[in-house]
Amino acid sequence: MNLLGLGHSRDVREGNFYRGGTLTLTHGNGDGPFVYDPYPDYNGDEWRKVSLGSFQACAGPRGRLLSRSSADDMMSVYPGIPDKFPPPLLGSYAATGLDAYVCSDRFSRLRTYGYDNYTNHPVSASEGPVQTNWNEVNWGSLQAQCFERNAGRYTHSQTQPRPIQHSLPARPIPRSPTMNLRRGQSNTTPSEPRHKTRSAVVLRTWHDMEWTDNLKQSVRSLVMELSLHSGAEYEVFILCHVKDARIPINIEDAEAMRSLKSRFIPREFQEMAVLFNDQTLESWYPGVDEHSTTHQYWQPVQVFSQSFQDFDYYWQLEMDSKFTGHVYHFLEKSAEFAKRQARRYLWERNAYFYIPGTHGTWRDFTRMVGSTMKGRGSVWGPNGIPSQLTPMTPVGPKLPVKSPEEDKYEWGVGEEADLITFLPMFDPTDTQWTFVNILWGLSGDVPRRASPVAIGRVSKKLVQQMHEINQRGIGLASEMTAPTLALWHGLKAVHVPHPVYVDGKWSSKELGRILNPGQPEKINGGDDSAWNWNHRWDHILYRLSYMFTTQTAEDLYRRWLGYRIDPNQFADGSYHQDPQGRNWFESGDLREDLYGPLCFPSMLLHTVKNTAEKKGPGMAVPA
Repeated sequence: MNLLGLGHSRDVREGNFYRGGTLTLTHGNGDGPFVYDPYPDYNGDEWRKVSLGSFQACAGPRGRLLSRSSADDMMSVYPGIPDKFPPPLLGSYAATGLDAYVCSDRFSRLRTYGYDNYTNHPVSASEGPVQTNWNEVNWGSLQAQCFERNAGRYTHSQTQPRPIQHSLPARPIPRSPTMNLRRGQSNTTPSEPRHKTRSAVVLRTWHDMEWTDNLKQSVRSLVMELSLHSGAEYEVFILCHVKDARIPINIEDAEAMRSLKSRFIPREFQEMAVLFNDQTLESWYPGVDEHSTTHQYWQPVQVFSQSFQDFDYYWQLEMDSKFTGHVYHFLEKSAEFAKRQARRYLWERNAYFYIPGTHGTWRDFTRMVGSTMKGRGSVWGPNGIPSQLTPMTPVGPKLPVKSPEEDKYEWGVGEEADLITFLPMFDPTDTQWTFVNILWGLSGDVPRRASPVAIGRVSKKLVQQMHEINQRGIGLASEMTAPTLALWHGLKAVHVPHPVYVDGKWSSKELGRILNPGQPEKINGGDDSAWNWNHRWDHILYRLSYMFTTQTAEDLYRRWLGYRIDPNQFADGSYHQDPQGRNWFESGDLREDLYGPLCFPSMLLHTVKNTAEKKGPGMAVPA
């Protein structure tokens, strides 16, 4: 293969991201934004066929019941997308079921949640800021009230009273019998109405984080869209890392704990915040001598799951991730996509970056993977439980047939995923990935999988296994933990190919050669892996809209917020350089006078370090 020039000849920024505003939309006739409602027809005939209980509307931050027809209570969107807006080269709206033909600007997306900077874009009173006294809002209480109103939709074990918990337990607690429940246990058959599952959404913060206006608006949107409008299908928590060991966080005096929280967390979010520190993790997992966020990012969620056992699933989100579209729509469509996936060759599909320009439709891609896997070994059921953990019985379901070739892509369809990730899951054992040998109590040849960025969903069953191996002194680096436990136990794990945008002129064919090297059974699992820590492809990876670190996510988000390029970014005469000597700089010529405010389709962006107009010390691409 001739690699001369591969990945470099089209290394040019994509300016069309910033030339598409509300004045350039491909649909509509200058129509203004309309309320976007992605929720089910609660209490409708079809809903009642599969759902127990009744949906009750919940109170919102302005002291009245929320209305899904009110632009004051719901985000709005514009019909269509901007003319010449680049398509996502990785992932797909069609495959995931995400809405590809609406977009939102910062006003339609955030006005409900407190956005009020209309200086350069005066609007009518009905489209201006929604007046709310945010200091008088208690999001924790609103979520609790919403859950109480909708208690009939959930199981008895989920509706038991739960006292306000200010911090994670300082020491391990006895396991509740509910933790032994297997996923999917029910006294009803699939054709009968059943109780709704519940998900905790855990936002990771730290005690001295600066709470910008945009961060507050983002958290409000999560609570409103995921919890209050859904009748408590989700509950949002702030899991706050107190990094200063001198600050006591396990005080029995409730008033003292409230006072402590008030030092770090805005008043409106204090009741939904749970504190922890390094000592908490050391007490729970003394056999693993590493508790840093870099190497053990899931440990706080594992402890959280032991203390908050009334959830079926646990979503972990980071504060530097951003949703430009409706969050309920994004998470629900992600879960639905995962549920549709057959287990046959699932681990092999998970390893790819799905590139529609070369792979075609998702069905075409599935067929391609299947055809290339003929005669090759595939993961089928539990795989690789290490000797250090024997005896251990896999907790995944039993195989329906002996080999994947005997299955007609039926096993797994309709089965909820135990793990959802937003980047590929690959076999790192023969790569130069930076964390490949970060192991505790395990040999270097143990079968394992990795998925960069610890954002995603784990089931109660999976997080319990993650917790138990850490208690036994066994561990893997953060981004290997959940995928590897799913591999060992035969649990369903799915990489959701959400739309990822590329700030460059690379072709789909070129990206495919770079991002999907290797044999079909081990894509990205060799010495040519795109995940190798040799920085060969940083100029591409860091120009994706979703990656472990990236310039593009922050460029897109800051321009979308109406922030212009920092005119002083080169004031000292030098460029910001990474350790490899590449220059990184803000891009995106913002011309709202010509195009209107930027209007973006639904995206999940990561990393976005700077959400205030004046940038802080955090760099999109670390020096």
